Amino acid sequence: MQTGLHIKLSSRLPFNERRQAIIEAVKNVFATKGFDGTTSRELAKAAGISEALLYKYFPTKLSLYNAMLSASVETADWLVSNHGEALKPSTGTLIMMVDSLVSQVVESRSVYLHDALLARLAVRSLLDDGEFMRGLLKLFTNNWGAVFEKSLKGAAASGDL
Repeated sequence: MQTGLHIKLSSRLPFNERRQAIIEAVKNVFATKGFDGTTSRELAKAAGISEALLYKYFPTKLSLYNAMLSASVETADWLVSNHGEALKPSTGTLIMMVDSLVSQVVESRSVYLHDALLARLAVRSLLDDGEFMRGLLKLFTNNWGAVFEKSLKGAAASGDL
């Protein structure tokens, strides 16, 4: 009985809400299998819809993939920008930022990508064309880079460097 109710409610979603639900539903499939390793049948199954309905919302697999990446970058915007804006340029901030960078590279842990799905998409992007990663890094460097530069100059001016 509950399954029928779920289908009835989900079938009445407005176009934009359904489109967004599809994008969210396919993220894990793309993150796990990548663009080339994913079939439209798997995407439709993940979204709980038919392939025909999938193509009504996204005429090609590439259009769905690009919409999913764009939505992921938009979602990541607050993760990245809030961290950068919260940092006050100082020697302490410089030390924390360098430590975070070293931790990320050496220990392979993500400081700013708290969402494991987002991290998997980023790795997939690096293995493919890198476009998604460029979008994430642009958001990150716009805020983070400015604070890092100010902190570096402040540490040098205070003699802490």
